[in-house]
Amino acid sequence: MLSQQQKQPLLALLIWALLSSGPTWAETSHQPPLFDSHSHYSKADAQRFSPEDIARKYDRLNIIGAMISSTPTEKTEMLFNAMPNRIVPFLSLYPSKAHKPVWMRRTSTFKRIEPHLDAFPYQGIGEFHIFRPDAYSPVLEKVVKIAQERKLPLQIHGDATIIHRVYQLAPDLTVIWAHLGTVPVPEYLKQVLARHPNLYIDTSVRDALFVDDQGNLKPKWRRFFIQHQDRLLAAIDTYSTQRWEKLGETVAVIRGWLNQLPEPTRSKLAWKNGLDVYKMTHLQ
Repeated sequence: MLSQQQKQPLLALLIWALLSSGPTWAETSHQPPLFDSHSHYSKADAQRFSPEDIARKYDRLNIIGAMISSTPTEKTEMLFNAMPNRIVPFLSLYPSKAHKPVWMRRTSTFKRIEPHLDAFPYQGIGEFHIFRPDAYSPVLEKVVKIAQERKLPLQIHGDATIIHRVYQLAPDLTVIWAHLGTVPVPEYLKQVLARHPNLYIDTSVRDALFVDDQGNLKPKWRRFFIQHQDRLLAAIDTYSTQRWEKLGETVAVIRGWLNQLPEPTRSKLAWKNGLDVYKMTHLQ
């Protein structure tokens, strides 16, 4: 839950994106492409929006593709089956929301992974939540081993300790670090990126950090985005049904700060890096 102080720059950016950017960002097919590198399609989402509804939203907003995971994971399969050329399906480790804080302590977690991977063309594992106290979880180690053997990327919601541990176990693995980690500060992120050349970071739900109260991109973030333009992924994160309901507003916020970046940085963050990381070559 965001505090009132946190909401102020986000609101300013939203107003700026909607009113000051001109027709480029209106909900038309003339918008530049966007690839969503982190989103979800849960049971509640599926009850509110059919795959056809999602496809129409994507068409209207020129979202050319998305990485999707869900609880239960069958909803991801449903969305992929409806849009196989647009959806990158990731396998969730949670059979239910109750497993979210405890999956790393249950051997049933990895016992269910491989049957799912054998039965459906998942292209990665995640998003999963794990933090420092569970860094040496045998279940995490097994998940990393499965990903390494199958050459599947992981999407991790956790702290840098977890990122370091995963790369200790599998140095060549591709990892997408959700939400710019738990310390979203450019100087800190630079250090972690320099340490792990196969690490990518998505920007989901951090948009308010990037701008001032007038919606202007902060110089420190501009420099960071430009310097690390090959390692960063724009992302929406539809973590609730409300995010799907207000998808246009969220996308306007993202495009508001993206539009202030020079080329080729803007296009790399907006869609090119996503297509490369998720191997969506047919969209390039």
